[in-house]
Amino acid sequence: MEVSFATGAAHSLPAAILVEVGDGERWAPVTGAAVAGACASDRPAVVTFDAVRGSRPRLTLTSSRPG
Repeated sequence: MEVSFATGAAHSLPAAILVEVGDGERWAPVTGAAVAGACASDRPAVVTFDAVRGSRPRLTLTSSRPG
C-alpha cells in the first residue's frame, strides 16, 4: 500500500507504522511489514507485508516527536 504524509513545522514523519488487518470482529498485526520511502513531505511511502485475508487495513502511527 502507499501512504503519503504532509510535514512541516508542526508535523513530522512517523517514527513507526504498525499495520493491522481487520476481519470484521478483531484486528491482527500483519507479518513481514516493511516501509520504504517517506523521506520527505508528500512523497509516498510504500508499505509492504505478507499476504493476508481481511476486509480493512489499519495503520497505527507512532510520533517521532511525542508531545
